[in-house]
Amino acid sequence: MKRTVYILLALAMAAACNPEPVITDVEWTPVIDESALGDAPSPGSYKVTLTNIGTEEVVTGELVTASPAAFVLVHGIYNVVIQAHGSFGGRAFNYIGTANSVSITGKEESYEAIKISASASSALIFKEIHYNASKVLSGSGSYLKDTFFEIYNNSSETVYADGICIGDPMSYKVFSFEGKIDNPEDYIFIGTYVWQIPGSGSDYPIAPGESFVIAASAIDHTKVAATLDLSTAEFETICDKYKDKGQADANAINMTLACTVKESGLANQFGKFTDSAWCIFYPSRPLRKDGEYLESNHANNYGLEVLKSDVLDAIDCLKTENPDDKRLESGLDAGWIKCATTGGNQSIVRKVAETLEDGRIVLQDTNNTTEDFTVNDKPEIRRYGVKRPSWSTWTTAQ
Repeated sequence: MKRTVYILLALAMAAACNPEPVITDVEWTPVIDESALGDAPSPGSYKVTLTNIGTEEVVTGELVTASPAAFVLVHGIYNVVIQAHGSFGGRAFNYIGTANSVSITGKEESYEAIKISASASSALIFKEIHYNASKVLSGSGSYLKDTFFEIYNNSSETVYADGICIGDPMSYKVFSFEGKIDNPEDYIFIGTYVWQIPGSGSDYPIAPGESFVIAASAIDHTKVAATLDLSTAEFETICDKYKDKGQADANAINMTLACTVKESGLANQFGKFTDSAWCIFYPSRPLRKDGEYLESNHANNYGLEVLKSDVLDAIDCLKTENPDDKRLESGLDAGWIKCATTGGNQSIVRKVAETLEDGRIVLQDTNNTTEDFTVNDKPEIRRYGVKRPSWSTWTTAQ
């Protein structure tokens, strides 16, 4: 990577009578300690800011961890700030390390390592969800194939959709896995399907202010139902199993059916449409395979464990207005929301918290669905003029 170091001019030479020559320019190489990063990946490089306490001069440069280069400085006492930004698995990370009053005179034999810490926030959050079906044009039947989830990058960092999963958590009040796994309180349990976005880790960048759409079927549904056109969705939940049943394979990228915990007989690939909890997560460990799921203490009901720390966003959608029906613990979603009954053709939409000077919106995210979302009578993808990812270029589908 490019290294940029601003070198200060040396101080004036000391008086000739000084028996010991004063060291003016000195070389200093930052030593960092990344042991506290935990699950956060090393960013690979850091911005280093050094402020000379005596002169208030500021030196900035880049530290590349694989091949750290020395800074050339005027000797003195410095405050040091080392920081970076990065993203991995749908999260944005901020890295910071500081050291105050560091003596850099050229006489020190070694320097104490500066400990780097990382804080994570979920960059990817649910923006809009339509799950309660619509009505067919010819007749009064419900149309279930127009389910979609729009997921938005609410951060200021580019993140990647590769590997992101979507699934339906089971009710923590009804299903217990005590004694079936160590520390069950650290997990949520998925009850039906897990769909996963394919990719190598950097195939599907999502820039700040962009969103991507996961559709049950990425076609123009307006031809058969009073609903919307999903032909520009980025991903769809289709695999050979559903193609064999006659579902059209549109231009959207096919997701991977990673887990089938419980087979659903519904005419969509999510297994729910009247109410459900939903979550997106980035698994930090391999998912169990079919046939290996944990049986709950509620007979014949199985679940796939997912670490709560892997969850990027979760939302509780109820079919009643009774909060006792909540499936998710308050740490995952402190609130809930309710749409109309099946065929109501509504969506839940996250509120806008602010609009930045560059026009990018920041969505409200207080971890409380009741406060953060509203119910809308007309589902719409890319509401508020949100942009598609740069790699999403198709305009029509089958």
